[in-house]
Amino acid sequence: MKKNLRIASAAAAALLAVAPVAASTVSTVLADTTVTVNGDAQTNPVDKATLVLSVTNVSTLVNGDTPAKVAASISTPSIPTGAAVAPAKASVYEVTGKDATTGKDILANNATTDKLVGGKSYAVKVKVNITGLTSLAGKTILVNGSSVNVNAQGISDEVELTSASFTVPDASLTGAPYVKDITTGKAVQSGSVDLDSTKYNVEAVAQAIVNKFGVGVTTQAGTNPASGHWTNVKADVRAALKTAGITVKNDAKESFDKPAAAFPVTLNYYATNGKTGTFTLTVNPTTDEGDATYPQITFAGNKYKGTKTIDTLPDTANFNYVPVNGVVDKDAIVAAFATTVSATDLTKLTPSVDVSAVNTKVAGKYPVVVSATNADGKTTKITFMLTVGAKGASYKTVQSDGDVPVYEIVGNNVTDTKTVVKNGDQIAVFGEAIKVGDKSYTRINSADSNKYVESKYVDGTFKPADKVAKKVMHNAFIYDKDHKRVGTKTLAAYSNVNVYGAATKLADGSLVYQIGDNEYVMADNIDGTVRTLTHNAYVYKTSTKRADRRVLRKGAKVTTYGSPYKFKNGVSYYRIGGPAKQYVKVANF
Repeated sequence: MKKNLRIASAAAAALLAVAPVAASTVSTVLADTTVTVNGDAQTNPVDKATLVLSVTNVSTLVNGDTPAKVAASISTPSIPTGAAVAPAKASVYEVTGKDATTGKDILANNATTDKLVGGKSYAVKVKVNITGLTSLAGKTILVNGSSVNVNAQGISDEVELTSASFTVPDASLTGAPYVKDITTGKAVQSGSVDLDSTKYNVEAVAQAIVNKFGVGVTTQAGTNPASGHWTNVKADVRAALKTAGITVKNDAKESFDKPAAAFPVTLNYYATNGKTGTFTLTVNPTTDEGDATYPQITFAGNKYKGTKTIDTLPDTANFNYVPVNGVVDKDAIVAAFATTVSATDLTKLTPSVDVSAVNTKVAGKYPVVVSATNADGKTTKITFMLTVGAKGASYKTVQSDGDVPVYEIVGNNVTDTKTVVKNGDQIAVFGEAIKVGDKSYTRINSADSNKYVESKYVDGTFKPADKVAKKVMHNAFIYDKDHKRVGTKTLAAYSNVNVYGAATKLADGSLVYQIGDNEYVMADNIDGTVRTLTHNAYVYKTSTKRADRRVLRKGAKVTTYGSPYKFKNGVSYYRIGGPAKQYVKVANF
């Protein structure tokens, strides 16, 4: 859920704006500011809420901007069902230092009323009420870990939120931000973090990331360099969990169950001169380290047993940087990953190389899995990111509800190339977005390429639909966007399936639910179709036996599911319910 809010007056307590506060006790709104209360990916505890105030446009601020130019957002990682956040006006405060004991920002006594100064740090504060807490009337609710009273109307007492500090960009500062390995100090283009059973929560994943990676800035002698910072690691982790379909629980640390497989996290970072970037790493849900009985894979001088992700490929990896429309050199990968039966049995094994996720038509970073299993059934599996395209490109993670078309643009002519990228792909983007008609497009593959994708899928504005569990009421085939069967799998009647968003139509007009990348099921197999009986009708469970003693009367409206079944007696029946078998003759409608 998202709501755009705009200040109407100082009395609009249900609206949020970033506005300066004068030195006196009177608040003054200098300009309207549109901001967002963002309820995406939230969990729904009964008596707890987690509210996070963030500044969302740090990189666009410049020296001399008014405080009203600051954009803020309240996210609700957890909030009770039916509750809503009602913010008052927000104010910008200068950060004057750090508390030596707690490490927290120290804010100026009064809100900032003058223009923002490049190079200085600020924070936003806002007071909010939580409404819609009718079930807690006269009780308390835990908000960000503190007990807050709820009145008889189901409205909480005021809670004050403070954002993390941000530094207004100073364009006079030099350098460009980059991500570095904290241990070695070297720049990295990709990476990974491994989790154990104590780290299946947003807080721990974020901490694991900042413990391993930092943001540096290139420097040049005789210049005044900027400093580099992560934008909001926790917010980026939350977004990645949602994209990966991983449900966050409603506890204080925002925990989640162990994921079935690794998933990417795209992190945003910036320098205090306004320059920005993104960095994608892989989060591994396991730290399985095999013992000496596991196959041993040696790569670039390192020996691996069990499950491992390699953060960065060395320059000596001659199989990396596959040209666009080129071919992955699997033989070179096999040769580079020398494999033996175990650490003690040095008999050679030939590892398998899975490059099924690599899209050589689109420049980007794609996972490749090298694995080997010995006669004892022990498996060592190594995952690394293979680069398609030239070295040094900028990468964006695709966020979508399905396949994203790649277009060729010449002049103002936009042509579908029939190539697609998928949700979660890390693709190389170049230059500023262009606009054709009412759509924005971002260049991919190279700086002089004529291939583009719609910008909304790579600039963070598209928010993938939440998964919703629905019951399949009729055996259902899986189709692609052209209404062609995908594989041979059938979803069984009365099984559950996760769908993305509302029912939509294919090109041929068929109403479907999306269940995966380019995978759809007919909506009629889930929601059914309401039909009117033209005759009284019995309900059957077989061609000869009635399901019960009911008689459905002429004129009654009945929901049927899917296409008719033809029984052994040659008569066609619609399924009308379940899981017990219930059918009505087609001829009765």
